Amino acid sequence: MILDLDQRDDRDRNAHLDAGTVTRALHAANNLVVITDASQPDNPIVWVNDYFCEFTGYDRSEVIGRNCRFLQGDDRDQAERYALRDAVDEGHKTHVLIRNYRKDGTLFYNDLYISPVFEDGRPRYFIGVQNDVSARVRAVAQAEDQERQIHETAENERERFGMDLHDGLGQTLAGATMLSHALTKDLMAFSEVDGPLSALPSEVLAKVRDLAQHAENLHRHVERTVGEARDMAYGLNPIDATPTGLPDALNRLADRNRSDDGPKIVVRVEDVSFRDRRQARHLYRIAQEALSNALRHADASEIRITLTRTGSGILLEVGDDGIGLAAAEKLRFSGSDSEGRGLHSIHYRADLIGAKADVGESVKGGTLVRLMLPDDATSPAEHQRVAES
Repeated sequence: MILDLDQRDDRDRNAHLDAGTVTRALHAANNLVVITDASQPDNPIVWVNDYFCEFTGYDRSEVIGRNCRFLQGDDRDQAERYALRDAVDEGHKTHVLIRNYRKDGTLFYNDLYISPVFEDGRPRYFIGVQNDVSARVRAVAQAEDQERQIHETAENERERFGMDLHDGLGQTLAGATMLSHALTKDLMAFSEVDGPLSALPSEVLAKVRDLAQHAENLHRHVERTVGEARDMAYGLNPIDATPTGLPDALNRLADRNRSDDGPKIVVRVEDVSFRDRRQARHLYRIAQEALSNALRHADASEIRITLTRTGSGILLEVGDDGIGLAAAEKLRFSGSDSEGRGLHSIHYRADLIGAKADVGESVKGGTLVRLMLPDDATSPAEHQRVAES
């Protein structure tokens, strides 16, 4: 054992454990245990337990003297690496979930705890206790994938219902509008003083005029119903499957939310194409949520919706000149949780299509919701399918 157990505290002495017993206990543990020497260059491994060798497939001679980073293989782009580096540099304990690889290249998710062992007031060693939580990570990923599939199924069904509402009930109601309009015109013509029925008794003509008025009321009612059905169909399926589908939908969204006593809503959009229509759908819902949040909470005089193509993808921004993100966050945590749900929805939908969502301060002092959808965006569900293939 590397550590000097003669310097253990009273609790260790009272336990009557010698160095050999502690070493055997560490070897018997069903955790990967590693000790590194912080006093040596690059903080090399100086001790591993038997289970480490059994689990990773490395012989002890293959790991002693190496920095633990070799377990990451070529998978270096992990934010957790920097948390580990900072903990070692600053001499404090930390806990990360990091992707590691066995000798045969098999990926495992390492739930890693590291702690410094001090000597003369300085970290001399670091002990790392590692747990394979791959099964748990896979279970969570599968549950999230199922949640995404349920969400997408619901979205698809909503769009299908919207199309059925527009093409089915909408067309039927449009026909009813035309018929009621024709009926009204005919009854009005018949009831005129010099109309075809002018020779009839006055009480009959009065009745015809009443029927004409009823027909006119019916016509207006059917027209309102047609408008409501179209609004419902639009809400369920707002985007046409064309390059101008999302820009047109964003313009209609702004039109529907403008009011004389509300903020000015400025829309600047370009025609953009998507390799997957779901991307346009989620970007629209994100813009809808961001606009709704701004209208409810920002106290803004102007809201801007921008959709542009950049060199590497599609950029959507919804910004305002209102009270700002800090005040919005205060609202979120002071009992009004609709803002919190809105922010969660924005990040959740961005994650579904592999976009990057940022919510911060706008240049005019308000809040800016910024979505960047790379041309090569891959959704987490696609990542999961690739990993399992």
